[in-house]
Amino acid sequence: MRFGVVRYVILALVLTLASATPILAQTDTSLGGAISGRELCEQAVCGAAIFAAGFAGQIDERPAVGLAIGAIKHTDLPTASGECATIIGGSWSINTLRRTLAGRIAFGGTVCYVDGVKYSVSLTMKIEQGGSGEAKLDVVLDHKPFPPTVKGFITQ
Repeated sequence: MRFGVVRYVILALVLTLASATPILAQTDTSLGGAISGRELCEQAVCGAAIFAAGFAGQIDERPAVGLAIGAIKHTDLPTASGECATIIGGSWSINTLRRTLAGRIAFGGTVCYVDGVKYSVSLTMKIEQGGSGEAKLDVVLDHKPFPPTVKGFITQ
């Protein structure tokens, strides 16, 4: 009889602990730093513009250095000053020794014509793996050297 009571007490304790909701504040991931790299494949060939770059900055206020990879889909590139293409999607990741962040690229960013070989790219990175929140990427894509280069910053 005593064993049956202990069993019910343990069951009640397990159910109580399992249903308890932790009271923790949900905070977004802090991400910022510099990006410098190359375009590996253009959208016309690969279905998305593919980039690889070095990342040096901070993740959640801790120094971080790693590799950034991105695949960006956009409308036709503009050919005149003041014109912009619309970014329609894509994905990205930043891999460091301590952590990997990844996610998708939000619809609505821009690729704006600068001077025939340079484009100003601005987009929002949704952080969906390894953290949460959003970060903004602003880079200059330069088609003059081969392969094209990309340099800029991630901010929040």
